[in-house]
Amino acid sequence: MLSTPMAGTASEPAAWQTRLVRADTSSGWDGRTWTSGVLVPGFHADQAVASWNLEPGVTARVEIRARTLDGAWHPWQEAAFWGGPGERRSPVPPMGSDGPQPQDDGPSVRTDILTARPERLFDAAQLRITLLGGMREASEPPPLHLAALSFSAPGGSAADESDAGERRGAEPVGAAAAVQPLSQRAYPGRPDLGGGGPAWCSPTSLTMVLAAWGAQLPSAEPTEAPADGDPHVPWMARAVYDTAFDGTGNWSFNAALAGELGFDAVVTRLASLRSARVLTEAGIPLIASIAFEAGRLPGADYDTSGHLLVIRGFDPRGDVLAADPANPGGSDGLRTYPRQAFDAAWSRSRRTVYLIVPRGHALPAATDAGG
Repeated sequence: MLSTPMAGTASEPAAWQTRLVRADTSSGWDGRTWTSGVLVPGFHADQAVASWNLEPGVTARVEIRARTLDGAWHPWQEAAFWGGPGERRSPVPPMGSDGPQPQDDGPSVRTDILTARPERLFDAAQLRITLLGGMREASEPPPLHLAALSFSAPGGSAADESDAGERRGAEPVGAAAAVQPLSQRAYPGRPDLGGGGPAWCSPTSLTMVLAAWGAQLPSAEPTEAPADGDPHVPWMARAVYDTAFDGTGNWSFNAALAGELGFDAVVTRLASLRSARVLTEAGIPLIASIAFEAGRLPGADYDTSGHLLVIRGFDPRGDVLAADPANPGGSDGLRTYPRQAFDAAWSRSRRTVYLIVPRGHALPAATDAGG
């Protein structure tokens, strides 16, 4: 399950403005604190999702602030505390008589998204990361490999369906072809780690993609992995577990873990399935966030308010080839979902994906996956 509420309608794809803006991590250091330059999306945003890739073993506080359209910078607020497994948490908002309260009427962080009210949109933001537990020597290379913000807002052009009828090879390539299906249903429910297997779609999908790239992943203790379950998934679930949210679906945390394991990993939002196709045809599998009601996604034996799965590629009709962790096991995890129905489900997360590649791996041109 996901950490964030979905938007959009049940059956029609929505249009979003999106831009991923990467920060310069080689400059902006003051001792153990790094502050990004001003990151600008080029439109008035109502959401931003942060990504960071730190070296293993680094404990850090991640903060964010936004500039609203009146030119005012709102106070820095915590976006995450990133420690070791079991010490990773999203911000806990101040409590009021009616529940969690924002610090002011400006943009505020809820789990993994900085969100603004329609009357308080922002046109820029900054990230700040403070290393804890010791100073960084000036001669040492920065332990921060990548930092980015994925901005979005309603509007923009309608979803691009212009390639839906093109006939191309149906077989995935590269790491996308190497994705092997895993089942989250192989793992029992449990009161810790976000509820166990029934809610482990994100760490299961992350395991599939990292394994497809050839990563050597740690394994959980034998008692945590049933005979028919991959032993890497419970380890992954523990490593991305958000103690404040009590779940394993924090988008930023999943990207941060991939970064800790040596990958370039960001949470970003794509404009359309065509953008996803450019990436998968370059051999890059994508972990996509979807939501749909019962019967809205033909071929799925479930409904969900938030779920993650892997996009492996597209068939000649433009339908989506997926490795879906919500499966009984084996080859049943390899599914083909109708293009329009899938896009409607995906657009409810503003077409959010985890984009994960080996460090330094070039991305194909003509995508909206970077800024």
